[in-house]
Amino acid sequence: MIGLEASLADFNAALSALDKKLGHHGLSIEIRAIGGYAMLYNKLRIGGYTMDVDTATRDISPEVMELVREVAEEKRLDEDWINNDSYILPEVVDIIDKLKWQKDDSFDNIDLYVADIGSLLILKTRAVEYGGLAPRITDQSDLLDILSNLDIHNIDELKANDLTKGFEKKYPRCFEFLKKKVQW
Repeated sequence: MIGLEASLADFNAALSALDKKLGHHGLSIEIRAIGGYAMLYNKLRIGGYTMDVDTATRDISPEVMELVREVAEEKRLDEDWINNDSYILPEVVDIIDKLKWQKDDSFDNIDLYVADIGSLLILKTRAVEYGGLAPRITDQSDLLDILSNLDIHNIDELKANDLTKGFEKKYPRCFEFLKKKVQW
């Protein structure tokens, strides 16, 4: 199992294999990548520490999921390396219509859309905010990486930036996390 060491190239190879299988069976899938794969795609992660492609897609047919599992076995990935588990989360569903997507035309039978950096900022902010008192460490580190990419390195820059103005009131738990970090 590749596990957390899976790179963007590993996922793209798996997507290519899935694309071929889908074509052979006359099937297709829409993927709206919002998690670790989107972080890798946008070069916000150097490599690894994601095991799947989280998609904000309502439904994936059982026939397509069977092909996803076949590719998982062939490529040594988790059987649900493509999943739509995040689609039921309020922090995702409530803003899905506000997200912006980059279309990737690399595949014939996969309509691949990847959340852009601004959308990832919103998603990761909300993940930290609504993740409870113990949000996932990856969401926190992803948020810091996104902010750094946007040249926001401290709370004063956060308050001044047009993309993050109002975070203090809108996302108080996330704001407190960032405030404690001082510099990132």
